[in-house]
Amino acid sequence: MLNSSLMKKTIFAVVALLCLAGTAAAQRHVEFRWHGIYFVGDGSYVSNLNRGVGDNGFADTVSAFMPSISGGFQFRKEAAVGAGFAYLADPTGSFTQLPLYVELRSHFMRSRITPYTVIQAGYSLPVGKANAENGTKIEEGGLYVALEGGCRYAISRSVAVAAHVGYRMLQSNKVNRFRFDDITGTLQPALTEEVTLHMFSFGLSLYFGND
Repeated sequence: MLNSSLMKKTIFAVVALLCLAGTAAAQRHVEFRWHGIYFVGDGSYVSNLNRGVGDNGFADTVSAFMPSISGGFQFRKEAAVGAGFAYLADPTGSFTQLPLYVELRSHFMRSRITPYTVIQAGYSLPVGKANAENGTKIEEGGLYVALEGGCRYAISRSVAVAAHVGYRMLQSNKVNRFRFDDITGTLQPALTEEVTLHMFSFGLSLYFGND
């Protein structure tokens, strides 16, 4: 009886281990759906590397949260094309912009975890206003380019998460700077110039695909 009971326990343990091993193997081979429509919601923190100062002493510094939403079509496991928009939520309001872009996403491995790259290019629209006595306001937007590299982890066939680092370039073709005139008590244009922000970024993304 003891031997029979021990044998049953041994068989049960072996079966349980095999089930766990099979489940783990299946989990390792989970793959995000590679063909069809996809959507990506991204939240990134950006900080410009070139912290220049204009002739009137106003610094072009931007460190802010920059969310974006992209959507498109993945036509093969290694490539997808799409379009989207981002929002540069500059705390001062001076450099707040809305980049609109097209993108190319490339995934390098056909597994649950894969490195990937993203290339985005488009045009950025100014949407902010100077809210300080001495401030800056963008009158005309400019070229927007983003290069990112990261790693994506598939939670299921239709949901994945990712982390990335990258570079973003945001150009403003016309920037008005203002100074407060003590005599008239009003803001007066001080300088009009172009500004290009070279920004370092890092963030997290959430992928959705049709399964």
